[in-house]
Amino acid sequence: MTVAAILLAAGASSRMGEPKPLVRWGERTLIEWERDQLLASCVEEIVIVTGSRAEAVRRTLGEAGRYLVFNQRWPQGRATSLAKGAATLLAPGRPRPSTVVIQNVDQPAPAHVIDRLVEVFRARVAEGARIEGVQPTYLDTAGHEHGGHPVVLDGDLLDELAHADEEGEGLRAILQRHPPLRLPMPDEPSVALDLDTPAALGEGRRVLGG
Repeated sequence: MTVAAILLAAGASSRMGEPKPLVRWGERTLIEWERDQLLASCVEEIVIVTGSRAEAVRRTLGEAGRYLVFNQRWPQGRATSLAKGAATLLAPGRPRPSTVVIQNVDQPAPAHVIDRLVEVFRARVAEGARIEGVQPTYLDTAGHEHGGHPVVLDGDLLDELAHADEEGEGLRAILQRHPPLRLPMPDEPSVALDLDTPAALGEGRRVLGG
């Protein structure tokens, strides 16, 4: 069972004020930290989808630039990058992965969280459960449950992912059609992170040590 990851890093980062992939994260950039976490996890194939500042990201990653694919439609929204990543994994001659991790660059995940989600997905499938994915959940300060990240999906959903678009609400609509198993992870604050603005970086670095 091959595990692949699609890391979406194509947006303009307008609210952050600087490219999110290139934000300083300790002695590295955020995209380097996320690459290293994916390599340290059970993930065997990585596709990093770029758009805005693609060449700067490529220079930053060096040899790891082999994981990059460029989405020419990135200004049209995140769903187009998801579709590009899925289509890359479905390229002729490329074995279809059995499991796919979907991650946004502004929602970083440590390797052990990725491994835990994949482990649960594989175990439930082995038990005969009819599930098509796993998504971590967290509680907000009011005690309401929310879906976290990253999301782990069955590789059979790659065809739908490859046709995702903004009009069809992208990943959100796919998760509505194929509801994943919701896995509470109250001791993993990383699943709730959203590094969308400079103010959020402090919390992200506190949680992940960046």
